[in-house]
Amino acid sequence: MNTANHAAFADLSHPLQSPLPLKERERLANAWRMASQDIADDIRFIRQYLKVIAEKEERLSTGTLVHGRAYVEACAAWLPETVARYLRNLKLISDCECAMIAAGVQFARSSDAW
Repeated sequence: MNTANHAAFADLSHPLQSPLPLKERERLANAWRMASQDIADDIRFIRQYLKVIAEKEERLSTGTLVHGRAYVEACAAWLPETVARYLRNLKLISDCECAMIAAGVQFARSSDAW
């Protein structure tokens, strides 16, 4: 077992001492987990929308546009909404991490630790 994984599992083998009740710790952990998953989707969609917008004038060898104009316009409209959702999720993750650190609740600091 590599050292990072060994340290992570060693830490998890000891009971966590936190002043927060179990339900509150679970609520924080669930909010953090969901926001972490949602932010991954936001990043994927933002990249896709930017790619479609950048390719709006590109054509296939037949002369047909790679993306229909309606889809390009939809992506341009969805982009600001998705960026706003990304920023909300980022703030939620930061708020949850601050609360978990203050309460002594451990959490993964990178996807390598999952």
